[in-house]
Amino acid sequence: MPDSNKPESLLVADIGSVTTKVGLVDFVGSDFRFVAAGSSITTADSPTSDVTVGVRAAIQQIEARTERRLLSGEGQLISPERPGGQGVDAFVAITSAPLPLRVAVVGLSRDVSWASAMRAVEASHATVVAQLALDDAGGRWIPVERKVDEFSDSKKPTVSMQDPAVIAAESLASTPVDVIVLVGGIDGGATTPLYDITNLIASIQASRDENARPIIVFAGNSEARPQIANRIGNLTELRVVENVRPTLDRENLFPLERELENIYVEKKVNWLPGLTALTQWTPTTVTSTARAFENVVRFLARRHNINVLGIDLGGAWTTVVSARKNAYASFVRANLGLGQGIEGLIRRAGIGRLMQWLPLECTAEEAQVRWLNQTYRPWAIPSTRDDAHLMQAAARMALATAARDVDVTDVDLVLLTGGICTHIDNFGALALLVLDALQPSGIFTLATDSFGLVSAFGGMAAVNPEAAASVIERDGLVTLGTVIAPLSNNRDGQVDVRVRVKPVDAGMIELEVQHGSLELIPLTQEQKASIEIRPTRGVELGRTKGGIFKAEVEGGALGLIIDARGRPVNLPSAPEARRTQVQKWYWDLGGEVANG
Repeated sequence: MPDSNKPESLLVADIGSVTTKVGLVDFVGSDFRFVAAGSSITTADSPTSDVTVGVRAAIQQIEARTERRLLSGEGQLISPERPGGQGVDAFVAITSAPLPLRVAVVGLSRDVSWASAMRAVEASHATVVAQLALDDAGGRWIPVERKVDEFSDSKKPTVSMQDPAVIAAESLASTPVDVIVLVGGIDGGATTPLYDITNLIASIQASRDENARPIIVFAGNSEARPQIANRIGNLTELRVVENVRPTLDRENLFPLERELENIYVEKKVNWLPGLTALTQWTPTTVTSTARAFENVVRFLARRHNINVLGIDLGGAWTTVVSARKNAYASFVRANLGLGQGIEGLIRRAGIGRLMQWLPLECTAEEAQVRWLNQTYRPWAIPSTRDDAHLMQAAARMALATAARDVDVTDVDLVLLTGGICTHIDNFGALALLVLDALQPSGIFTLATDSFGLVSAFGGMAAVNPEAAASVIERDGLVTLGTVIAPLSNNRDGQVDVRVRVKPVDAGMIELEVQHGSLELIPLTQEQKASIEIRPTRGVELGRTKGGIFKAEVEGGALGLIIDARGRPVNLPSAPEARRTQVQKWYWDLGGEVANG
């Protein structure tokens, strides 16, 4: 029986930058289960400018599907649930719709505290728009070309030598930012250089309009806090957190990450148009989608004592969470997604790298136009084969770019969620996308989000952890299959592994897998099988005993995937051969369909 002090029926909403999804969870039989879902275009922007409109539209779809009344005649949530089954006990919302914080990172040493602060910002809903490190000067002045004054007789630009730190300070003064992160010095270290750079920030703050002054977050030498407060606290809001680099050999990013998350909620989430009405429906605060997804990944890692890599690929953001036993890392990549984030993706990765995963022939100009069109219609689902391949190629590079600093080795579970999961209804194409982009090695399970609501289920833990755990494990995920991805230096055509698969209710399957190939052995959902894998000489698989890997596995939507293409996956340099190879890999995993 559920805890009578916790809500038994719940609506969970994920308000994304493109789509708003709502799910109904209730106690069915002896467990909490997912009941139904609805979705709508997010209505945060003009002309609607009210996220509640999109949420109501999604709830109305659930009402139609379940014949259960959830909203009153005035459009208000019926809560708590009434004896006749109308309404729900609680409503929980998460969001990734607001724009990221605009952050300036200011520090002493680019290689020490400044670098640590940058890593903390990259793990938050923020993008760095200005940066200044005091050691950028170092006596090395650089030539700067001055534009020709329109009233000058001279038609030649002038060149003068300037201090890089001064140039950076001028840029900081002219760039609108929400937050300035100030770092520098280990705890107990020298403070004078830190005071110098604080005085510079104080002068910049004083020159700004009082209502346009950003919050200052100090995450440096703890001994400097009183002086920092004296020099800057009377000019603008100052927040102090623990030092990001308390010693030269130790980082402490969590306090700064959490403070940036708090500011994001205060300055962005809480000002989302229409959110005030939703806050009256929920017993908890509206949190970010990234933190809710982090809860899911960490829960799965703790629950099963495994290493989990989770990726949430959205329209404007991509979040990567790595949870390894008691350690975890989170990266929130702003302006990197398959909607509004495509422009940022093209800028970071380059058109050439996106096009290398296309099995179709088109020019770079044509591909770029079609990708950029997605920024104006981010909700559009691909309607042709070419559109589907263009979106999937962009998704590969978005995942690869987002996970560039993440260890993808020795993982037990790779989980993918986001809009891409609802746009691709072919599991083979989805599995190939993840394998191409992340290129993890070893033996692991590949899973995806069943309904696009797994992050919202993570947010539900704030009001009913039991319900969240039950729904995530029973309904939230679809297992695509077990992946065997050995490391090998063999040439194409040489045998990498010899495989035996014995399903419980079927005959033995034996095969030799050659280097450069993809093999798919069907094993249906919940179908059990024993597998035995023998790597050849020079092939590394890990977890083998006596050179043999043995295990009991369960099937999935695809089954057992053997990826013997090596790491990194090498693509032919000739365009036609490359397109042919990518197309063959689609066929190998059954990922070729007429449309998305």
